[in-house]
Amino acid sequence: MTIEAPTDEAIDSAVKTLQNGGIVAFPTETVYGLGCDTFNTNAIDLVYKTKGRPINNPMIAHIQNVSFVNELTDDWDDRCESLAREFWPGPLTIVLPKKKSVPKSACGGRETIAIRCPKHIVAQKLLKQFGHPVSAPSANVSGYISPTTAQHVEDAFGFCVNTLDGGPCEDGIESTVLSLVGATEILRPGTITRDEIESVIGIISNQRQTSQTDSPGTSLQHYAPNTPTRLVSTNEIIKTQDNTCATIVLFGIPIKSKKNIQMPTSPKEYGAKMYGALRELDDIGASVIFIEKPPPTPSWLAIQDRLSRCAAGS
Repeated sequence: MTIEAPTDEAIDSAVKTLQNGGIVAFPTETVYGLGCDTFNTNAIDLVYKTKGRPINNPMIAHIQNVSFVNELTDDWDDRCESLAREFWPGPLTIVLPKKKSVPKSACGGRETIAIRCPKHIVAQKLLKQFGHPVSAPSANVSGYISPTTAQHVEDAFGFCVNTLDGGPCEDGIESTVLSLVGATEILRPGTITRDEIESVIGIISNQRQTSQTDSPGTSLQHYAPNTPTRLVSTNEIIKTQDNTCATIVLFGIPIKSKKNIQMPTSPKEYGAKMYGALRELDDIGASVIFIEKPPPTPSWLAIQDRLSRCAAGS
């Protein structure tokens, strides 16, 4: 049995797996993570090999509370304290210079480390009982659609990975990644917005196009179905008349398609449903997936980012 209810016994077993250099999939409010001991280089290598993840793609170190940061960085300052008070536990990842004791292999070979405190109760219990940071990328094959249920993890890895089942992820979209190394920059948009961050620490630099080595989840093509995927206008959706295509829509309804998924019109609800919808349509043998472009407004920035990356290779 690879999917386990998060009982005390299952969490205890997961902790022993981490202590013994193994890997465990666990839920967060964003997506499911594939976790290992941040300080065990063999376990880190196992995560990368299991996912087929490029070794220059950094992982996020998950912590149970701020008391853990001393294991990871010496650069925790007043800005970090203010951000943690406002947004932790929650979907904000902070990038800081790493301690020398942190393996570079957990950080994509860089001298910086990405740190997050997840709010999901199962993640919190696992981290509290383990007592140390757990580094984890998303629990999927590298580059494929992120997992938001335990079944998505099992679909990817079968019986190779034990998964704590915390139900569907509440946010369903990866964390905002904020770098406090040098210029203050948002490396990856998420549900915590630039305006919210600036209300705590003041004006930050313009968001830039990041490379995969700057932040997790920023390669040009990412979160991608195997089915060719295109972002199209509402007008193109309305005119669609193709029994072989699938569509994800907000406002337009296609004349004809193999399958159509109507999405919520709020960014938060859309994000929670997005990856599940992409996986559902990727499984039906469609010739192409057409996705109606979301509104070009700041509240939709994280959704726009993920959809543009998932369609980049088509």
